[in-house]
Amino acid sequence: MDTNHKSTRQHLEKIPNFPCLYRHSTNGKYYGIKKISGKSKHYSLRTTDRKIAERKLAEWMRNLDKIDPTAEKTTLNQLLEKFIAGRQGKSDSTKATDASIIKRFKAEWKNGLDIRVSSIKPSQLDEWLGSNEGRLKHTSYNRYCGFLKELFGIAVADKIIIDSPFNGVKTRWKKPQKPERFVPTLEEFEKIVADIRSQKFNAEAEDSADFIEFEGLAGLGQAEAASLKWGDIDWEQNVMHILRHKTHERFQVRIYEWLKPMLKRLEEKCPSPPSPNTNVFKMKDAKKSLAAACKRLGYRKFTQRNIRAALIRRLWRGGVDKKLISMWQGHQDGGRLILSTYTEVFGANDKEYIESELAKVK
Repeated sequence: MDTNHKSTRQHLEKIPNFPCLYRHSTNGKYYGIKKISGKSKHYSLRTTDRKIAERKLAEWMRNLDKIDPTAEKTTLNQLLEKFIAGRQGKSDSTKATDASIIKRFKAEWKNGLDIRVSSIKPSQLDEWLGSNEGRLKHTSYNRYCGFLKELFGIAVADKIIIDSPFNGVKTRWKKPQKPERFVPTLEEFEKIVADIRSQKFNAEAEDSADFIEFEGLAGLGQAEAASLKWGDIDWEQNVMHILRHKTHERFQVRIYEWLKPMLKRLEEKCPSPPSPNTNVFKMKDAKKSLAAACKRLGYRKFTQRNIRAALIRRLWRGGVDKKLISMWQGHQDGGRLILSTYTEVFGANDKEYIESELAKVK
């Protein structure tokens, strides 16, 4: 037989007195062959050194016990289905993040979703991460890496593969960048609300303006404003009962003197006294109207979270105790976040504030 046309298996010669060890008759490299569940497994030991081959063979055979023969043909698409099924108990925001990453992964993965999980290499994961690295902040990049780590962690746990290819990725984590936080001044906030309300050709202009105005006057976020019902407003006690969506905890917020006229105006708009289960606002989100207003006014791109922080600045500047501010924000840290995060934003870099504070010691 022409040796040039022999398969690798035909070139392998059994090493006497050493189970499962074979040597290639032409290039001298060693191989391991072991039958599992009626099927032969072939593995290149990638060495011509006998002692090294024996050690590698022993390691390979130990790892064979970590593989489930019935699962080794699992495809990437099937693994993604396992990942999604295992995340059903997560919060809606976490599942939404998962869905966004998976959608991009499926669209950009160049090696096909029918590829066996056991065939995926770290370099292929590096390529996908690298294609997104330039557009992602470090925290988002870390989420992408976390997705890959969990995805292939499932494959290891289910004995589809021995080792995760994610372990060989070059950059598996980046130090989060310090976030830039910008808080509108009271004047900027009022101009934003007025600009949104002035858009006569936008059918939702009035509702959007009310939504943004409430966030800035009450110091509440988009989710809390969207879920506020008339039954949550206690006029006698002068408080609002708010559900914080992150923690699912209830907390109270004062109906501040600058907020009460707005709430009364909204109540008067109702054709009849609103029922307790009626939402105060008709919309769930006003980010598009906010972005458009900031663009028209030439402001930086304030978010609804930035609008919320305008109230925190207002209370802090007014000398309200940080523990009270924290409580009205639904925080459970006694004011540490207010002190460490927000005061840094609207204190140290605010010339007007610095001058007013220095004036106190003259």
